[in-house]
Amino acid sequence: MCGRYSMDATWADVVEFSKMPIAWEEEIIPSYNICPTQLANVIVADDGHSAIARRMRWGLIPSWSKDNKRAASAINARVETVASKPTFRAAWKARRCLVPASGYYEWRLENGIKQPYWIHDAVESVLMFGGLWENWRDADGETVHSFSIITQDAVDDMHELHDRTPLMLPREVLLDWIHGSAEQAGQIAASVPLPDLAWHPVDRAVSSPRSQGHQLTEAVGSE
Repeated sequence: MCGRYSMDATWADVVEFSKMPIAWEEEIIPSYNICPTQLANVIVADDGHSAIARRMRWGLIPSWSKDNKRAASAINARVETVASKPTFRAAWKARRCLVPASGYYEWRLENGIKQPYWIHDAVESVLMFGGLWENWRDADGETVHSFSIITQDAVDDMHELHDRTPLMLPREVLLDWIHGSAEQAGQIAASVPLPDLAWHPVDRAVSSPRSQGHQLTEAVGSE
């Protein structure tokens, strides 16, 4: 599960991390509490062997959907079923994306209270989640671009926080992820190791979608 994340790096930081040629029109506006159905930055394949940044709605709406009601339940796609599940399988074949993040949040029940934790790369300033994106037209004919973050089983110490983690991709496979075939993407998903992650408890204010600010990612003592 990945239901909240933060992003306060710049596109220059993302390029430095990814070593990819990325085109963008607007600089990233820092957000420390990105929530489902909100707009966020994603990276998709561009002509040739390059990439382009777009703003999309978090919560994938399949092109065949009659409305956008399923978006809130499609913020994540399980890697085990993404190729076969009707909501995701068309995007898996042809529209994979990258979702840059500074870190993400998970909640753990402690002494009867859900304590949030911020999880981030212990070395790098950027994480790159594997994702999917889709085009959907609403009743007025307006195109909505939406995305989902792919998740996988948690391994090693990550089980302490949650049984799922986002699929986090190293720089060596990023271009192949967005430009390659579904078969290549499946091989990538099955073989990439987790980055070196660190985490710490943060203020429970992050549980409110209205909360913002760098303080949301700062360590606090859990009660």
